[in-house]
Amino acid sequence: MSLSDLAYKGPGPTHTFGCHCTKHQKKVYFIESIVTIAVFWKGKLDLSKSIIFYLVALAVANFLLILVVTVFRDIFYFYVNISLWWPRPSCGVSNWIYFTCVYSLTWLTVAFTFDRYVIVCCSKLKLVYCTAKTTQRVILCVYTGAFLMAMPTFFIYVPVPTVGPNGTSKDICTIRKDLNKIPILSVYDHFQTTVWIVIPLVSLMLTNGLTVWNIVITTRVRQGLKSAVATKRQDDPEMARRRRSIMLLALITISFLGHWLPKMIIKVVERLTYPPVNRYNFYHPVNVVRMLANMLIVLSSFSNMCIYALTIEKFRKELIRGAKSVISAVCKPPQPPSLKNVEIFTT
Repeated sequence: MSLSDLAYKGPGPTHTFGCHCTKHQKKVYFIESIVTIAVFWKGKLDLSKSIIFYLVALAVANFLLILVVTVFRDIFYFYVNISLWWPRPSCGVSNWIYFTCVYSLTWLTVAFTFDRYVIVCCSKLKLVYCTAKTTQRVILCVYTGAFLMAMPTFFIYVPVPTVGPNGTSKDICTIRKDLNKIPILSVYDHFQTTVWIVIPLVSLMLTNGLTVWNIVITTRVRQGLKSAVATKRQDDPEMARRRRSIMLLALITISFLGHWLPKMIIKVVERLTYPPVNRYNFYHPVNVVRMLANMLIVLSSFSNMCIYALTIEKFRKELIRGAKSVISAVCKPPQPPSLKNVEIFTT
């Protein structure tokens, strides 16, 4: 199979998203994201408003990411010839939206971990910072900053004409071939590696490390102040709350690193490789790994729901109750028509 044949057959390796999830998988991810948003928005989980706002914002960003991947991959690329039906700017717009979601997810995770750090380690600052209004402002700033930061991708991704095996031409949406000849876009393409990879990773490691260290130290002090007899007689609700906080924070961080670190590493490898990797060589190991990394990013919405169900007891109860309601509504046997009493009049 020639390179042009592979490029013509579909946007899998050729377009920027490169996620080979099936349609049924994406439907499941859609439903999971919507259910997660609905459960958190209901707000009956005994969590602070700031935590609820952050988790809802993360779920919304996940939902938008799956939406844009599904719309602009399954529909935009597979079923529509963009050279005939879609205007040329639609390629840049789709990637603008995609990277807005990517940056939002990254920095919302950083903002959430920093919020937990302030709660645990900064007793004075948390009175001002850890409020519902401040959280709303932070989330709004993250979304706005991500939208502006992703703006140059509108000019980086363009429709590139590709010749199919039958001699017909078809446009695919990918990085422009003359990117290195445009200094501003080339600098941005390297700068986004720092904004998207280096700073978030350092921030996550630093804030999570300080948070866990502070919790461990205060836990030891608290245990030392309490008598051994009292500890055995009754459970310490404060200790249980701290353990749940550490577990939720650790699992969200591990999930973020597990789903995003491969993509971040492959971006760094692309920057350090000389001569540069040919993005149009779809058999190159770097391009194959990039595809798998993109698939992991889309999968993050499913793993996040599993994390919430594992660490938040009332989240599990709401899910079970909702599932029971849906099952009972779907599987409810049809009621027989009511027989009305018929009076027979005789003359």
